[in-house]
Amino acid sequence: MKSEFIIAITQLSAEKNLPREVVLQAVEAALASAYKRDGQIGGNVSVYIDRQTGNVHVYSEKSVVEEVENDRAEIDLTTARKSRPDTFVGDTMKFEVTPNDAGRIAAQTAKQVVLQKLRDAEREMVFEEFAGREGDVVS
Repeated sequence: MKSEFIIAITQLSAEKNLPREVVLQAVEAALASAYKRDGQIGGNVSVYIDRQTGNVHVYSEKSVVEEVENDRAEIDLTTARKSRPDTFVGDTMKFEVTPNDAGRIAAQTAKQVVLQKLRDAEREMVFEEFAGREGDVVS
């Protein structure tokens, strides 16, 4: 069964005349930007939205180091090897850190990023539509 979230994404893509995948990628980028700005999650944040269920998964990437200087972006080798024994210094590890909720500022950031990405995608679609007609007079 599709979630309301996926139904809304599908409806938005139909209204904007954009591919559904473009809208999903815009939302993923917006959520990643919002979680980074909110400050709850450290490291390199990536977001994945399950295309079938609409479940959102947030991952934090941390670099494996000998001595941790920034605990939000780095993890020491012994701790990393507890969860994955074949880890070496210099590797990156992904940890699922999906928060329960986001603050007001994170929601505003996500909204602004989604709107900007959708405007960019619409602009790109219009450009591609008329790029082949260069030199022609159209009305």
